[in-house]
Amino acid sequence: MKQINLILGCHAHQPVGNFEFVFKEAYEKSYRPFIEVLERYPAVKTTLHYTGPLLDWMLAERPEFISRLRALVEENRIEIMGGAYYEPLLCAIPHRDAVAQIRRMGDFCETHFGSRPKGMWLAERVWEPQMARTLKEAGVHYTALDDTHFLCSGLPPESMFGYFTTEDEGSSISVFPILEKLRYLIPFHQVHESIDFLRENATEDGLRCAVIHDDSEKFGVWPGTYHSVYEEGWLESFFAALTEHREWLHCVTYSEYMAKAQSQGLTYITCASYKEMMGWALPAAMQRRLDSVRQELSHDPEREQRFSQFIRGGYWRNFLAKYPESNNIQKRMLRVSRRLERLGGAGAPEAALSEARKLLHQGQCNCAYWHGVFGGLYLNHLRTAIYEKLIAADVAMDQAEGDSGTAGFLEDFDGDGKPEVVIENGRFALFFSPHDGGTLFELDYKPKCFNILNTLTRREEVYHDALREGRVVVEGEGGGAGSIHDMAIAKEHGLEKLLVYDPYRRVALRDHFLDGAVTVEDLWAGTHAEHGDFATGAYEADVEADGVTFERIGVVDGTPVRIRKRVRLDAGASALEIQYHIQNEGDVTVESLFGMEFAANFLSGSADDRYYHSEDADLGRPALGVRGVDEGLRHVAMRDEWMRMDLALRFAVPARVYRFAIETVSQSEAGQERVYQGSVMVPCWPVRLEPGARETIELTVEITEL
Repeated sequence: MKQINLILGCHAHQPVGNFEFVFKEAYEKSYRPFIEVLERYPAVKTTLHYTGPLLDWMLAERPEFISRLRALVEENRIEIMGGAYYEPLLCAIPHRDAVAQIRRMGDFCETHFGSRPKGMWLAERVWEPQMARTLKEAGVHYTALDDTHFLCSGLPPESMFGYFTTEDEGSSISVFPILEKLRYLIPFHQVHESIDFLRENATEDGLRCAVIHDDSEKFGVWPGTYHSVYEEGWLESFFAALTEHREWLHCVTYSEYMAKAQSQGLTYITCASYKEMMGWALPAAMQRRLDSVRQELSHDPEREQRFSQFIRGGYWRNFLAKYPESNNIQKRMLRVSRRLERLGGAGAPEAALSEARKLLHQGQCNCAYWHGVFGGLYLNHLRTAIYEKLIAADVAMDQAEGDSGTAGFLEDFDGDGKPEVVIENGRFALFFSPHDGGTLFELDYKPKCFNILNTLTRREEVYHDALREGRVVVEGEGGGAGSIHDMAIAKEHGLEKLLVYDPYRRVALRDHFLDGAVTVEDLWAGTHAEHGDFATGAYEADVEADGVTFERIGVVDGTPVRIRKRVRLDAGASALEIQYHIQNEGDVTVESLFGMEFAANFLSGSADDRYYHSEDADLGRPALGVRGVDEGLRHVAMRDEWMRMDLALRFAVPARVYRFAIETVSQSEAGQERVYQGSVMVPCWPVRLEPGARETIELTVEITEL
């Protein structure tokens, strides 16, 4: 009788900072019912992985579930797979943190499940060759990657039913291919299709092994799956079929299979992830090309079979170039990690370092670092949670080191080969880009562990094509359940009107020379004319003890103009003092509207507890998502009553203030949706400069706790 082994694995994860109701819903719709069905089928074995954020939540909110898992472990019904505790991408964090996170998970499993795991789940199956050494050092014996990894590394498709050995610097681990075929069949197709596939690949010696290891959330949380998997009984039918065919179809764990079958040999796996991820990592134009090639091949099955394994996209690190905001988060995390390592070597108190280390690990949770079919980077609450953990780690280290006053640094913060400016004290951390308009791109307010400038630029995504071309079904108006990779659903009408793309990153202190008749719609849409070259021009930076001065000679309508802007951080106050000197260096008069862009993100553009106000006029409490223009203001502020914060701009000379929201259209597992990414205030002043004349503009940025 031909036989085959089946490793059935599930990976369960919720990000750091996700909403409490999401944890509860996922537990009720996926994690708990899956175990309830499994308990009824003793012939079915599974390998389960739960990430640290979920384990923390379960321990606090559903401790009985941890006990149920332990009972199944003791009955040899499940194998617990480990991982890096807070689900970081190992390629994005330092080696020391990767080892520490894996060991943190091992400690938890040993305490609550009785033993340390032998294997580990790699977040998003993102693989780079040096990871073999990292895993081995952390005590890991095996991991699982998509078959895509192996195929694009040159291995033949028929070798995907087993496992291989790979190594780095002599440190060897075992690696299993996860079969894409089963990943797409389960649970979206009829049960018999998976059984038929397994039967077709069974052999007389019975040593082959098929691995399916995918998100637990596809069993109940993904759209339509709770109804199909539980209410219609797909999972019950699948487990019943596995039980019925157990004479030739053997459910095993990874460890059990490794005990009965040897590695197929040594191999080296290229940098890769699953097929979709490698596409998402590409710039939009190249992603379209890749999709076009794959579509062309799909019409010729013979050519597709011959060539498809050699066609792939980019790899995960491309996200750091594709999205500057992703790079910002990652480099902010690396800065915290380096500081923690330095303080550890300097003998700082272990209690403070332990707390900072946990916060750092939480801040390494991968979801807000990239974007694909799930919201990820586009979800402002996930980015906010990551910044909160990283800033809190800095605060813990500030306390360990003691107050050293305000200090400024020149450093290549973002790794692009050009220096940035960092000004920091016990209340603030400011990050400036001299080469991108002398802008302020991160503003950390430490008392609240909050990055006020946690905005996201509106940019083109390939899935926007479906909106532009009218190929999207509005949620609730049609369409059936299926894989989220095939869905084209919009969560509201009119999203195509929001497909506006920014010409530069939406940050603060970006300088404009505008037409006096410019409208807020022009600024929102980015269709305004720039009369100067300062908005994205490079400034010279002079870092001082308490601030920084930027200077640039550019042009306004062809006439040379010098801007000198100084930002001073008062160590004893929650305010930034900003002074502009604008001087005409030419021989003709310059006349324009000078504006300074200032962005901030208080997480909602529609909540009635987040609004604009002014001491000079009754603005009517417009929500932060409302566009408008206000004349003659010396003061304008964004208020967040939920966080109990006020961000105010005060001007020495009254200003015309434009305000508008940044809203993106992003893809999530439920379809395309509008996401608020911050609001922009643009105070403007008319300037008329005779040759040689200079004008001074002074303002203060104040942060007040209510």
